[in-house]
Amino acid sequence: MGAEASKPGVAQAFTRLGKDVVPASETAFWNTLLSGNTPTYAAIPSESVRKAISEVPQNIAMLARMAVGKLAKAAENKSTLVASEQEGVMSAAACLSRLLPILFENEHQHQLVETIFWKGQIPGGAATDPCIPLAPGLMDSALVLMYHVGFTVGGANERTAGWNGGITAGVGKTSAKQLDAGRLEMLKLILISCSQTLFVTPDEYKASENKWLSYYTTRTPEQAQLLLQSLCAVIFSYDPVGMGIPYASALGPDRKESVVDLSVQILIVLLDYVIPGKGGAAAPTNRGVATEQVLDSVKLAKPEANTNNAFRNALRSLSSEDDYSVIFEGFCRLLNNPHQANNTVLPSSMKQISCFQELLILFWKLIDENKEFLSYILRAGDINELVVPMLYFMYEGRKDPSKIGLIHICTFILLLLSGERNFCVNLNAAFNKKLPVDLPVFNGNHADLLYIVINKLMTDGPNKLDTLYDCFLTTMSNVSPYIKTFCMPAAAKATSLFEMFATKRRLVSNEHNPRYLVFTLEVFNNIIQYQYEGNPHFIYQILRRKKEFAELQELVEGGGQEEIAAAQQAADNDETQQRFRPSQEWVKSWAESLPLQPCMRLMQHLLPQLEQFCTTGNVNDETIVVEFLKTTTMVGLLPVPHPILIRKYQQNEFTSLWFTTYIWGVLYLRNQSPPYFDAAHIRLFTISYVDA
Repeated sequence: MGAEASKPGVAQAFTRLGKDVVPASETAFWNTLLSGNTPTYAAIPSESVRKAISEVPQNIAMLARMAVGKLAKAAENKSTLVASEQEGVMSAAACLSRLLPILFENEHQHQLVETIFWKGQIPGGAATDPCIPLAPGLMDSALVLMYHVGFTVGGANERTAGWNGGITAGVGKTSAKQLDAGRLEMLKLILISCSQTLFVTPDEYKASENKWLSYYTTRTPEQAQLLLQSLCAVIFSYDPVGMGIPYASALGPDRKESVVDLSVQILIVLLDYVIPGKGGAAAPTNRGVATEQVLDSVKLAKPEANTNNAFRNALRSLSSEDDYSVIFEGFCRLLNNPHQANNTVLPSSMKQISCFQELLILFWKLIDENKEFLSYILRAGDINELVVPMLYFMYEGRKDPSKIGLIHICTFILLLLSGERNFCVNLNAAFNKKLPVDLPVFNGNHADLLYIVINKLMTDGPNKLDTLYDCFLTTMSNVSPYIKTFCMPAAAKATSLFEMFATKRRLVSNEHNPRYLVFTLEVFNNIIQYQYEGNPHFIYQILRRKKEFAELQELVEGGGQEEIAAAQQAADNDETQQRFRPSQEWVKSWAESLPLQPCMRLMQHLLPQLEQFCTTGNVNDETIVVEFLKTTTMVGLLPVPHPILIRKYQQNEFTSLWFTTYIWGVLYLRNQSPPYFDAAHIRLFTISYVDA
């Protein structure tokens, strides 16, 4: 009731804040201003705050000083905070969470954040006024209050082991609602204090430093370990379904889910950050993948010890297999929740989480930074428990323009995993789940599901996905040498992608199509040379494409003049001058190196046999043809098997910027109730609105 009653007083005080300078001695006024809660401050119009910032910045500086002072006083208090003190801390945190994003909006013009929070000056104040930098005090206090007994933790052991006792000890444990309230306000303040990134352009981001993130990510190793353990403990112990009672989530808001949401959001922001000029990101390269000869296991060589980011170092130092097990099981439980919640007998009876994009980013960070964790989950876990939800997100995401980023992160994860032999072998496990999507009926394995989904994305996805074709086809090529059997639908989908790029007209129409063609040929070659015996469906589909192979052979021998001339004329007539213009030299540069030999040997040897079998027996049934192909062999007829090559994801400055933009785009969309950030002032990316 107290918070509700304070709403009119807080609103009136904010109105005065924008009119005239209020001296620090008016204690009652400042106490009223710092007596609200999150809904109270959210209800204050942004324009009222902007007016105060613009016209009376001294008041904003004084308010910030008093709010940070409250946090600092509580952080220094070694005894348990009484109820009124806890309310005061949460009010101060909520007030700062409201002020900071609006201050960040035009920091490039007024520099008030630099003046007030980093230099510690009062705008317009006397030269003799004391300078009290607020930013370090705010962040240090927030970090200390994250472990204040009775406010955010239940006992002294959590101050040293982390929330709930840490990752492994936190399994099955839960926290009191009162502790969740304190955690929520502290987490929100930490996240919002990091959000200045949203209000700079991409060029400014690359060239400038986010001082808030630099401060957080250069804490001591002990502080980083403690926070990592705490955040992971609440994330991976969370069970949205609980006892499984239908519609249980309709009984009221789930504060624990809000704590989980903010925990994973803060973690990915801290793990993503690199201080400009301090290293930690890969050197620029031209491509996002690199070719290597296949290895039997994950490279376990430790990355460089110091990335200048304490949280990355803490993530890399995780080494307990018990922790790995809890984390992996948590990922599986949470990422499978969305498709399970959409596949219930009683509609909307199961609670569905919303933080799956953040979880996927966190999983990416883990497998990219901690190779021991990656090795563990490929050796001891069922990685298909994560493959299925990722393919579900990709399949469904193609229908929603706002989910393009989701498809990207899933694609990058699958590309990275496909570079590991154990992952590819695990895809041979039978796929028996029923997903709430319009997949074609098939009886096969997880590799079949992968191929079918990629085909759908390339043939029935938005145009924006064409930048991912390289990654899609690389993933297909990487896994192909290890798949013992493909079902007929998957084989047909894979060979239809070959048809997309194999005609002379298509090959000369786009500079990337020859590269895509090579990927599809590599899939064919891997199956012919390494998995021939178990793949009669795939062999049959390859043999059916004899017309396309004939065209390719003609192109290799110098044909395609007509198609090249037509493409050149179309490019010359294009007023925008954006159409690709091929040349005979360009065609020759790649045509002669197309890896056609295994497929051509297959055609030369099997096609006559197959045609004679069908003619003699009057066979027109695919099942009978496939049974015949099972009796054939290519032993001794193929060239010496090529070494299995894999292409691995390589980070570069462009993908690093994409990840940062994607992370903050997700965080912007996920923090709209109440909205933390005003879309009109965001400069890191452009926000587009589409009809529902």
